[in-house]
Amino acid sequence: MRIVSVHAYAVKAANPGPTYWGSATWGKAGANVGAAAPAGRPGLWDRFPAPGRMQPVYSPTIDTTLVKLVTDTGLVGWGEAKAPVAPEVAQRIIEGLLADLVVGADPFDVEVLWERMYASMRLRGHSSGFLLEAISGVDIALWDLIGKATGQPIHKLLGGAYRERIKVYASGVPATRHGPGTPQWEHMLATARGLVERGFLGLKMGIGMGVETDVRCVEAVREAVGPDVAIFTDAAGNYDVSQSILLGRELERLGVGFLEAPLPHEFFDGYAAVAQALAIPVANDVLANRFQLLEYLKRGGLDVAQPDVCRAGGITELKRMVVLTDAFGVACTPHVSIG
Repeated sequence: MRIVSVHAYAVKAANPGPTYWGSATWGKAGANVGAAAPAGRPGLWDRFPAPGRMQPVYSPTIDTTLVKLVTDTGLVGWGEAKAPVAPEVAQRIIEGLLADLVVGADPFDVEVLWERMYASMRLRGHSSGFLLEAISGVDIALWDLIGKATGQPIHKLLGGAYRERIKVYASGVPATRHGPGTPQWEHMLATARGLVERGFLGLKMGIGMGVETDVRCVEAVREAVGPDVAIFTDAAGNYDVSQSILLGRELERLGVGFLEAPLPHEFFDGYAAVAQALAIPVANDVLANRFQLLEYLKRGGLDVAQPDVCRAGGITELKRMVVLTDAFGVACTPHVSIG
């Protein structure tokens, strides 16, 4: 069986629901943008890291890039390259760069093909971002072909399933710098209650509004959903080390399950300082490959690794990252964002 053609499709679908929670929390059009810091004291907006550095771009549509591999036997494999914005970029990388590297190849050579794709731009420093997202889509499609050719689900090909049921939490609940009685505050509480009413046993909050503000929001959501609902938090890299530790100790008191991305993801040593100072697990989803992950693990900077299969090199690289975290005694859970 050989691959005869590669196709990529940039998708921009209308958002069927409300504003994506990440955009509502940290995006340029978010409800919290422009809100003033508490009077008389330094707030998040005038301390390191500056908010302009930590403001991601979000699309008003639901964007992704789908990948289609066609073989000479007629089998077709599908994958997804996470492209939450500008899906045309991942599409162009796949069709203009990666396609030539996989056409004519045997899909069962999936690890060899992964290394071939990664090596294509390695000398130019492309070890994350759009290239890894594009590789992810092709890699997932390769595994889809292998599964179809063998008649086996992917989990069997990876060595079997440890469990048949998993708990899930819902993302997410946007914290707000606006206080009780405001529409933003009521929206936060209504969103949390609505997720519990739908049957979710846990939820994740988008925080990063300032330590005092975050604590106030988590306290309110805890009161709204009760003691039995798990609460997790994602700070999107908006804090420095001292702020992260101060916040983490408050979240410990509130029984929060983990503190995700307290610092900008480039600060490996900072993550180590935070993780070693706190009892609450420190998590991070901005993990592009096993080499980056290793820098956190060597320093003791993570308790929960959250690689996104559509962003961190696909199934092939995700399995490597899982094995690596296990060797360091760290938990690993696949992350799914907008894809």
